[in-house]
Amino acid sequence: MGIVNGLVLIVLGALCVPALVAQKSPNAKALLDKLVPSQGIFGFVMFIWGIWVIIQCILNLGWLGVAFPLGLIYWITILVDAVLSLLGGAILGWGLIQKNILAKASDSVKEKAEQSFAKVVAFQPKIGIAAIIFGIWVIISSIILI
Repeated sequence: MGIVNGLVLIVLGALCVPALVAQKSPNAKALLDKLVPSQGIFGFVMFIWGIWVIIQCILNLGWLGVAFPLGLIYWITILVDAVLSLLGGAILGWGLIQKNILAKASDSVKEKAEQSFAKVVAFQPKIGIAAIIFGIWVIISSIILI
């Protein structure tokens, strides 16, 4: 994981809640406005990254037994980071996901994906805030656990 991963998670969270970030800092709003054109690509990459890391967490369940308390904390941190990356990436990259992944899917799969997306978008501000907070935790934990 590391500091870079925590920073990326903070950016992902900030892009998920631009209205809240803009209220707190006008400088942050200007920076987020520059990122908006590329947020679809960023979201799509984070969506794929989240899937990849979740698979890696499942394949590396052995971490839970290594140095028990720290291994467990590390594994849970990676898993939560991956889930937030997956959800936030799905929100930001939905257009590209529809265009590149769902275009070849059947109608029933497309319908289920639309329903799932509608459920996730309802939690967009909460996912964004959680990603920002957890990004800070990832940075802190990477410093502490190293």
